[in-house]
Amino acid sequence: MTTNRRSFLQAGAGAAVAAAAAATASSAASTPPSTAAPLAAAGGKAAPAAASGAILPSGFPAKNLPPVLETLKPLQFSSELVVTTPQPVYLLPRDHKFHAGGFYACNEFWEWHYFSGFAKDAQGNDYALFFGTDPVGYDPKSGGYAFVPAVLSISPIKEGRKYHYFNNFPVFEPQRPADATSPADFQYVLRNDEAGWSIDERYYANDERWIFRMKSKNPADPWCDLDIRLGAPGYIPRTPTGIEEEGVNDTGRYNPQTMHGLSYYYIAPNMPFTGKFGFGGRTVQLTGSVWLEHQWGNIKGLDQENCRWRWFSFRFDDGRMLAFRHWMLPPDNLPAHERNHYCMVHPDGRIEYGFPNREMRFTPTRAFSVPGSTEQWNPEGLMETPFGNFFLKSLVDDSVFISKTGMTFWEGPMAMLEGNSKGRKIGMAYVEQYFQPRGGPAAMRTLPEQDLARELPLSGTTRRA
Repeated sequence: MTTNRRSFLQAGAGAAVAAAAAATASSAASTPPSTAAPLAAAGGKAAPAAASGAILPSGFPAKNLPPVLETLKPLQFSSELVVTTPQPVYLLPRDHKFHAGGFYACNEFWEWHYFSGFAKDAQGNDYALFFGTDPVGYDPKSGGYAFVPAVLSISPIKEGRKYHYFNNFPVFEPQRPADATSPADFQYVLRNDEAGWSIDERYYANDERWIFRMKSKNPADPWCDLDIRLGAPGYIPRTPTGIEEEGVNDTGRYNPQTMHGLSYYYIAPNMPFTGKFGFGGRTVQLTGSVWLEHQWGNIKGLDQENCRWRWFSFRFDDGRMLAFRHWMLPPDNLPAHERNHYCMVHPDGRIEYGFPNREMRFTPTRAFSVPGSTEQWNPEGLMETPFGNFFLKSLVDDSVFISKTGMTFWEGPMAMLEGNSKGRKIGMAYVEQYFQPRGGPAAMRTLPEQDLARELPLSGTTRRA
């Protein structure tokens, strides 16, 4: 192990992560919710039982800190002369909410709550699923987001196909749940009245509980009603700093004062859930674990290759969880290895970052295209990592999603096979391939363009000789 290529962060999860290892990947689904131990919620309250593996999270905020010395004698500085309010990168649970306003009122802004994972039904059948909402831009006429795309997808592994819905939701109504118990609680109601679709997403801070409901007036459309809890290791920064530099920048003009080319980024790689999913005229009761990604900022600048990537979430059968992003370059979607980065959660609680890391790379071995898309999608390939090599094999080739606005991507489950394509299964992965031009689809850039990097060098007075 070479420390010059890897950095480490001890998250203190310890045995808690090992206890939750069984809740990852498909093994999380094998225990019915009635046998689960109660969640220990924030504030020391006992929370309702959830799916197997739901336990007290660690990491945010840090626990068992020594007393703050400031309490011995009040701070003697004037806030007019010394900044006396700490300035965190982000503050949870507040920043679970979506963001808007100020320099986010632009074409570059993008945010998402994104969940992907695996589950089983009562008969032991395996399913892959992902769902989420992602506000984009700003609409000066409504004072809200320009677009709120949302997706719901479930893939019965035996069938090798997906059932899904992917569309824009013009109505976005943020509110507090009627049963809220914390100022951090929120409820987002989304509607596409033309299509007859609605989404109800909720967060309850005291229980660390998320609710995701999607329904349609068309009985043939998929729908869901899911109860999601937080498992170990809790919420963790996706990068060592909790901020990601987006894509490959021509000029290096990232701007921390406007978040140009930057995003806040954290994940919760193990969230046990239970709930119902409807698709194809049937309803199944599922138990499993999903992986949450929350990212926001002025991501889609025009001076960066920021909408061209491969993203991976790996769930090893031994309990390890690994996140990896491969930034790509046009015209052939070749990887920019100098921008690779990963985050590994070990069963003993260690959280390891490789940033950057040229040892991680995906080499495709198969490609195909579909009507409505000019891209070549890669459902198989060799994954090289500092932790050993393994082969990725698609379980559902039918995983291309195409929207009317031009947002097109491949998002699907893959089996992780030891060594090569004939190796034994060692885990499951969810993989996203997103190959868009700079700034994303032109149809989603509705405002006059702004140069949000214009303040570099950082604001201040420069005396010239």
